[in-house]
Amino acid sequence: MAIVILGSYDDQHACHMYHYLKERYAADVELVDSRWFPTQMHIHYVPVSREGYLRLPSGRRLALAEVQAVYWRCCYGAAVPPLPDLDQRYIAEYDAQGLLDSILKDLPARWVNSWQAQQLHRTKPVQLARVAQLGVAIPATIVTNDPAQVKQFAAEHPRSIFKPVQGGAHAQRLEPRHMDEEHLAHLRLAPVTLQEEVPGTNVRVFVAGKEVLACEIRTSHLDYRDDPCPLLLVHQLPQEMIKQCRQIAEALELLWTGIDFRLTPEGRYVFLEANPSPMFLGFEQATGLPLSEALAALLL
Repeated sequence: MAIVILGSYDDQHACHMYHYLKERYAADVELVDSRWFPTQMHIHYVPVSREGYLRLPSGRRLALAEVQAVYWRCCYGAAVPPLPDLDQRYIAEYDAQGLLDSILKDLPARWVNSWQAQQLHRTKPVQLARVAQLGVAIPATIVTNDPAQVKQFAAEHPRSIFKPVQGGAHAQRLEPRHMDEEHLAHLRLAPVTLQEEVPGTNVRVFVAGKEVLACEIRTSHLDYRDDPCPLLLVHQLPQEMIKQCRQIAEALELLWTGIDFRLTPEGRYVFLEANPSPMFLGFEQATGLPLSEALAALLL
């Protein structure tokens, strides 16, 4: 049986897990880049029986039934080359993506993580709502393209941050310069997530199945990803928080996740977001937490 890593040879984490599984466990592993399809990779699929195969650039014919697990590190979609006829290109792009998506949704393997989990991450407001329903503390939040609502939220929460609805950029503090008419005019075309700024320490919690491992991130930056040298320390979670992190992962259909919290000076953990494909090597190297092994255990 084979393990598929969905990613690319340019991605450090995908390559790390590829070599980790091969060298430590002598596992049958294939790193698959979605951009190989349709020019370098063939996909054959029989919907009713769910049979088929991937014909990889190496020449290997990997039967779908041979795939026991998939680590979804990153998926770039199908990559159809430019075609002179725009109608043909439209059809080729949508049909190629349609077949690729069908495999991503229906391949009968253990997904770390699944199509459904990835879609929840793309709709972060829904993710927040699901987590709030568990009784988990979340910041006051709005998602809007209405300038009037932005002004009202800023008045109610003088210390606020803003970030993209779907992710892809770091959080920033909301400042008076963001409230001028030029910025608010752009808002009409690009909705934004606004949240109250939660004071405290960043805590990243990795959940791998039932295993829960946490790090404290000490930094003076609003978004710790902007700090090239944050101090990373092992963090001991209370038992109640360990249970809550498992509940969050289950509610978001995540076997593997990195959950970000702010730990307030009063000792309250406030949920920020859960990532279905978190970067982990820096945390592992700094703290010694066995994150590669925890992820590997889900795939073997």
